Amino acid sequence: MQASNTYVGRGFKAAYLPYAVGLLAAYAFEDEKIKSEYCFKRFIFTREITDEAVQSLENPGVIGFSNYIWNTQYNLVLAEKIKKAYPDCVIIFGGHNVPPDNSFLEKYPFIDYLVHGEGEEAFKALLLEFCKEEKDFSAISNISYRSGENEFRKTQTEILCRLDYPSPHLNGWFDSIFEENPDMQLDAILETSRGCPRSCAYCDWGCNSSKIRFFPTERIFAEIDWMSDHGVKFIWGADSNFGAAERDMDIVDYLIDKREKTGCPERLRINYAMDKPQRVFEISCKLERFGMSKEGATLSFQSLDPTVLENIGRRNMSMDKFSELLKLYTEAGITTYSEIIAGLPGETYESFCRGIGKLLEAGQHRLITVYNCELLPNSPMAQPEYMKKHGIRTAEIEALVAHSAVDEEVKEKTIYVIGSNSLSTEDWIACNVFTCVEESLHHNGIMKYLAIYLHYEKGYSYEDIYNMVIRYAKKNSDSVLRTAYDYLYSYYKAISQEKPIELWSNPIFGDVTWVPKKVTHLMTITRIDEFYWEIKEPLRYLGIENEIIEELIRYQKTVLKLPYKNNFSKEFEYDWNKYFKNAISGNAGPLEKKKIRISVNNKVHRNNWKDYALEAVWFGVNGITINPDMTVEYI
Repeated sequence: MQASNTYVGRGFKAAYLPYAVGLLAAYAFEDEKIKSEYCFKRFIFTREITDEAVQSLENPGVIGFSNYIWNTQYNLVLAEKIKKAYPDCVIIFGGHNVPPDNSFLEKYPFIDYLVHGEGEEAFKALLLEFCKEEKDFSAISNISYRSGENEFRKTQTEILCRLDYPSPHLNGWFDSIFEENPDMQLDAILETSRGCPRSCAYCDWGCNSSKIRFFPTERIFAEIDWMSDHGVKFIWGADSNFGAAERDMDIVDYLIDKREKTGCPERLRINYAMDKPQRVFEISCKLERFGMSKEGATLSFQSLDPTVLENIGRRNMSMDKFSELLKLYTEAGITTYSEIIAGLPGETYESFCRGIGKLLEAGQHRLITVYNCELLPNSPMAQPEYMKKHGIRTAEIEALVAHSAVDEEVKEKTIYVIGSNSLSTEDWIACNVFTCVEESLHHNGIMKYLAIYLHYEKGYSYEDIYNMVIRYAKKNSDSVLRTAYDYLYSYYKAISQEKPIELWSNPIFGDVTWVPKKVTHLMTITRIDEFYWEIKEPLRYLGIENEIIEELIRYQKTVLKLPYKNNFSKEFEYDWNKYFKNAISGNAGPLEKKKIRISVNNKVHRNNWKDYALEAVWFGVNGITINPDMTVEYI
């Protein structure tokens, strides 16, 4: 059985335990008939060389493949080679990336059966049917199969309700993986519930069940015990709405207790419920207190445009509520980030930029992560009638893996939404350019304080500020940011035309590749003095006085973490520290003319660009591009 989920290459090998296929095996092999007729061999759970994987097989009778966006192309290559080597082997494809129709059977003749939706019942039923002399697959729900040479049949769709399946962790299905891979970091998936009450058009999470079902608490605690005992450092929460149930507080307490007693798990990644903000806040406080939150709390929107929200079937919290929550998290010392999706139907370039501007105005200065809308085959957005209604245009490209020097044998593919009735492809490119510039300059700190000052003192919206910067770069061919702009435009233009793309790399930042938004930062930070000199002209144009410009840029550069620059002090005529601290916390006040001295003495500081890039830009999701160890004194 196959999952193929190695997620880090180069110098460090790690993988998730194959939870999805583990569930199928654990449930199927509870059946006495299956135990007597079948012999389970192994999981192929990393991206093994496909020829070597085929050679390792011993005349297989049935092989199941669990498919998602990170492994479907690999699975197709491997399955075709298996079928060629073993023509009688039955190939079953399931998982989120299997389309809801028969198209995979029509396109890939080496696939024999498709399982749609949750797979436990259908997979077990198929194994039992294979044992019969006269086979009839028509009574098995949620499958597709060949009923003739060029004939295909899809059976009835059934929404499953049960959730008492055996645990592959507790039943020993993964024990051999630990024994055979002592040098690999093995991380785990913890599933406490299934289903999602929402049906957002871009998402396939709610396609199987709109009702949330819960695994027994005793099982969850036992699985946490197992993970802790096996030294699992990182757990990915598979729930769509963790925090929706009151018992989730008990689960978090249990995780923390295990961490305190055994040291594992070290970190968690959780998808939080939208409609229980107080409970999610309490959970976030606990995890932050014990250093277990991987990225902080998510306060997501996907879009802030009413038309877009209607098109995708989503409701957001009000901006007043958002600002209130941001203050609550800030006061508690908990990092937050927000998410936006580029390319949603109904969005325009102006509404997209305005949405990011609103989040900044509400106080989200730490991070706004923008994802490109990807077309998932089981999402409402991928259905032909939806695509026709909204004029969805797409581009299929290779999915490149950043921060890795590994050359994958098989490249995965993804389908980007690159336009709609409301968004031209050129404007989709512009949205991506804006995103990269805004994240690099604002959230990575290069001109965050310049922008905040312009917003509060001169009344400019944040989207106008960063659009001004982009216009300046486009007009000045020799400017620092023009190099980054040209790279960004050509990169996303190539995507829109389905041309080959490559991730950027530079030896001074190590033997790794970088995504475009990180490229913008790295290209700019290495020429930071030139950038600040160039930005003076547009700052003057926007009305900032010369005296303020010089000191404001000096403050911005002082707080920016840079290699080769540590253990120094700077004096200022204005209390910039208080001014920006109040502005970011939502309590903006006047700038006071009061002399201060800022001293920088970072406890951890690297004097080369490679370490800076790795620690501050790659790992620095919590704003490490700003000097963490600064003292301020009045003089």
